[in-house]
Amino acid sequence: MAKKIDNYTMEAIKQLLQQYNVKEDGCIVIDLKNNLMTEYDETGISDLMGIRGTISDERAKEWLKEIEELREGW
Repeated sequence: MAKKIDNYTMEAIKQLLQQYNVKEDGCIVIDLKNNLMTEYDETGISDLMGIRGTISDERAKEWLKEIEELREGW
């Protein structure tokens, strides 16, 4: 579940991440268990959900395709 981070903490995190060239407007996933950081874009939500274990990679891709098809119909 997403939680709001206070400004002081966010600035400290940004400063720590500067060494990894994380874009100021970018989004990242930090895997604390495996010491990994992955950058992602919002169009790659299926990857994020797969990483999180919410749904399988296959289902996430199917879901993304279904959403894109529905958007075309709007």
